Amino acid sequence: MQNKVIRISLIVFLAVFLFHQLYSSLYNPIKSESAQFVSVTDGVKANGIIIRSEKLIERPADGVMHFCVDAGSRVAKNGVVADIYSNSEDSVKVNKIETLKQKIENIERIEGYNDIAAVDIDLLNQKISSSFSEILFASSRGDYLPAYENSNELLAMLNRKTMVTGESYDFTAELNNLRNELSSLQNSLGSPISSVKAESSGFFVPNADGYENVLTTDDFSVYTPEFIDTIKSENVSGNTVGKIVSDYTWYFAAEINDEQSLKYKIGDRVHLHTSLKNNPDLSVVVVAINKSLENDRVIIIFSCQEMNEDLAAMRTLSVSVVDGVYEGLKVKKSALRVVDGERGVFVVSGMELKFVKVTVIYSKEELDYAICEKTDNPNSQVLRLYDKVVVKGKNLYDGKIIN
Repeated sequence: MQNKVIRISLIVFLAVFLFHQLYSSLYNPIKSESAQFVSVTDGVKANGIIIRSEKLIERPADGVMHFCVDAGSRVAKNGVVADIYSNSEDSVKVNKIETLKQKIENIERIEGYNDIAAVDIDLLNQKISSSFSEILFASSRGDYLPAYENSNELLAMLNRKTMVTGESYDFTAELNNLRNELSSLQNSLGSPISSVKAESSGFFVPNADGYENVLTTDDFSVYTPEFIDTIKSENVSGNTVGKIVSDYTWYFAAEINDEQSLKYKIGDRVHLHTSLKNNPDLSVVVVAINKSLENDRVIIIFSCQEMNEDLAAMRTLSVSVVDGVYEGLKVKKSALRVVDGERGVFVVSGMELKFVKVTVIYSKEELDYAICEKTDNPNSQVLRLYDKVVVKGKNLYDGKIIN
């Protein structure tokens, strides 16, 4: 009885083993992924503060302010930043006057199109489509000033198209009404009781955060990790209407560790990669490297001469200090194999596998992928864009037939 049980167990074991071998030989699933072109920015990630040469602006009198310049606009020394009116009605009138002037200007520009025969209707249609796309794109990212400016341009081109196609419109009555309304408002508008002027030229920012006199450009050696830990903003006066960023050059102080700081020296020109829409990449120069006396923390300070509305208003910023930008074909690390001393991957070519060599140009331990060099040489046995790279499979070899 015991021998019978042993024989049955042995038969079952052999059957399972043979089935497994047969299954593995007949059905060996292979998983592949297309090789995609990517661009990877590698560097040190850091958070920091922006240091600028800033001067606060205060209103000289009480009243209702009407700003004469947009946020981030360049202002000349003694230029008027805002007018102060005695009541809100006058401020509302100023807004209406500016709107009316813009409408009149748009209509006058439309009426100025007098060479209709020279208009390329196809080119005009392309410009209309492009302007409409710009409006949608600007609105989707919350950038409403370009959207408004493009809407005026779109209106002008649409009216020009109606003139070209013979559907002309007489703007005379509308233009006269707008001019009469403008004249009436201008005559009823009171004079401002005072004006807010810029003491120096620079970029106007209509707010203050209290760090204007704390974070100065006088001495960068004071910006140690311990100093950054203890800085506090000052109280801002209720009469403060904003500030003037008075220099194109500004500074960014970021914290890194001692090991990371060894990559840089004063005078190095590097790039900062940011999430900013208008300036995603900034060219900067290392101006100071301040190490802590207590630990491995380091404050590195960069200077930058690229300025815009966003940068003029920001105080903190997250960046990657770019060490390199790597462009190539992205493949899973599980796809990389060594055959006859050559590193490469298996790719699906028709109904068989083909081994192709790769040159890895970027790889990090914490990543599950590598970036391989891309070549356009059709005669090379190398990885190409959209090749189906085998990322999972057993018993792989060059020329293997697959289903």
